[in-house]
Amino acid sequence: MVKFTDFTYLLLLLLIVPAYYKVKNTWKWAFLLIISTLFNLSWSGKYLPVWLILVGIFYVAGKYLGNAQYSKKRRKALLTISIIVCLLPLVFFKYLVPIHDSASPVALNWLAPIGISYYTFLIIGYLYDVHRRYIKPENHLGYLMVYLGFFPTLLAGPLERARQLIPQLRNPVSYQQENIKAGICFIVWGLFKKMVLAARFSDITNPVFDQPGAYTGISVTFAILLFSVQLYCDFSGYCDIAMGSARLLGIKLSKNFANRYYFTPSRTESWTSWNITVTSWFRDYVFFNISKGVTNRNRLEFNRLLTFIITGLWHGPSWSFVIWGSLQWAYINFEMRTKQFWLIFYSKLGLTIGSQVHYVLRVVIRLLTGTLIMGWFRAAELSSGIHLYSSMFGFTSGAGSLMTPGFFLAICLFFVMDGFNYKMGEKEDIASFLLKRKPLYRRLSMLLLIQLVLVFGRPTVTNFYYIQF
Repeated sequence: MVKFTDFTYLLLLLLIVPAYYKVKNTWKWAFLLIISTLFNLSWSGKYLPVWLILVGIFYVAGKYLGNAQYSKKRRKALLTISIIVCLLPLVFFKYLVPIHDSASPVALNWLAPIGISYYTFLIIGYLYDVHRRYIKPENHLGYLMVYLGFFPTLLAGPLERARQLIPQLRNPVSYQQENIKAGICFIVWGLFKKMVLAARFSDITNPVFDQPGAYTGISVTFAILLFSVQLYCDFSGYCDIAMGSARLLGIKLSKNFANRYYFTPSRTESWTSWNITVTSWFRDYVFFNISKGVTNRNRLEFNRLLTFIITGLWHGPSWSFVIWGSLQWAYINFEMRTKQFWLIFYSKLGLTIGSQVHYVLRVVIRLLTGTLIMGWFRAAELSSGIHLYSSMFGFTSGAGSLMTPGFFLAICLFFVMDGFNYKMGEKEDIASFLLKRKPLYRRLSMLLLIQLVLVFGRPTVTNFYYIQF
């Protein structure tokens, strides 16, 4: 099991990258396929046949869907059957087994095929795009296999579209020093987020979630707020390392998070800034499909609610995820319907719309109301969520406090990250930002981040949070 945060992984990259550029362009896909397969084997080798079967369906169904000789009705039937067959392993491993045996290790997704949610979504997106004539079916089986199992994205994304990644596999770039520099920037930035920030916030919040009744209501509230930041640092840290690993090979992956997601001023912006490649996937392949030709406003709203519930259930077969998805929909729907009211309300308070004070107030309100949502996500079970919120509102609260030296250290380290994100804005990433700066500025920034990882990082950290989904 090779983890992104293991020193072993960094050593492997030192071997993989030079070897990749030594391989002829016509065989680079084969090299990536071998590396990706070995990476897959290190995580869930016993389920490699499941992946291979899905690859076969992926390839054959795509070829048939792209055949212009078939009628629209026949192609649609083939699409439906292919998607159902592809969903069967996901439904079995992620839902049927946990429901029938909650004590099974599979319920924790440790024995299920790692990354099955992501490559199942890749297959469905590809088949839909071929069916809609957005792309032509790929004739090269090797490119499709690499696309479906590319080792940086295999475990938890980003969820790349075929039209974005396959052309890069088909036309590999030669060695470029800028790509190496960018890759290193991404990886160091991701390690800082995961090993320093996510790990330390986890140390603070886990005791609260394990025994919420032992802490004050305000401490439970803070724990839920910090968990949102922890999850951002954890997941975006993974994506940064994935982007860096791919960039070392000259491959560019999609940005998956807004830089300052945690300070978005509305739930709508927060939703569209989080796990962008997945939320856009649910929009394009779930909401748009069930809403095709629908003009009734109430029906569209119901379809939007259904999409949010499906998004919640994607995380696991639990009522807490259904509640989480439903609350996301309710919050966003409320914002959309009362937008004009709030503009008038803030104006009557004497606030200038778009001013710094107005922005800060919206962020604070979004953060506080967001605790009513994220607690359900972290609880993962209905009973745990009820216990958590009972403590938050003071019904079963204790006297424990989060205000420890570790808490204040973590907050200080968080502002180091936020300082970089603030300077970057939303149009840049860590690599493009640093590579535009003078060499001295870039070297000092990297030295600072590396030192923070070495001094404050956790040598042994748990898996990335989203791998379980």
